[in-house]
Amino acid sequence: MHRRAGRVTPYHRFGLWLTKYVGGVYFLRYIWTPLDRLLYRVRAGRHGIAPRALPTMLLTTTRHRTGRPRSTPVLYLQDGRRYVVVGSNYGRRHHPAWTGNLISTPDATVQIGERKERVLARRARAQEFERYWPRLLEIWPGWRTYRSMTRRTFRMFALEPIGLPTDEQTV
Repeated sequence: MHRRAGRVTPYHRFGLWLTKYVGGVYFLRYIWTPLDRLLYRVRAGRHGIAPRALPTMLLTTTRHRTGRPRSTPVLYLQDGRRYVVVGSNYGRRHHPAWTGNLISTPDATVQIGERKERVLARRARAQEFERYWPRLLEIWPGWRTYRSMTRRTFRMFALEPIGLPTDEQTV
């Protein structure tokens, strides 16, 4: 299990417990994530409601139908300068909208804390999926539950930074 600063908080344990139950997954999907997105913005990227032990970013993609930006809090795995994200959509039958947005427009922005950077997304190759999946499960074992709730294969993306990180006022 992923630990930041060597400990897992009760908050983190509660989230993991929720993922063991379909009702808990619905709670995370419809209450936790929208609230997390709102608090991440209000707190200027310091953190949302997700436990600080979880590596969370605010991923901003361009909607493929409207061209407008859409921000979504997502868990990520850092591999060097690259970020790896997975589109589980809490085990729903369809892929999350942000994955379709990345496929149509791979340019995106990530915000981790107060730092924002532009990234270029690409679908992870099969061998990368196999390599990253166990590491992602260490961060959030709940993905096992989500995977058991659907027949679809989750989309995984490697987000490669473009240039240097920017301050919170730009991008």
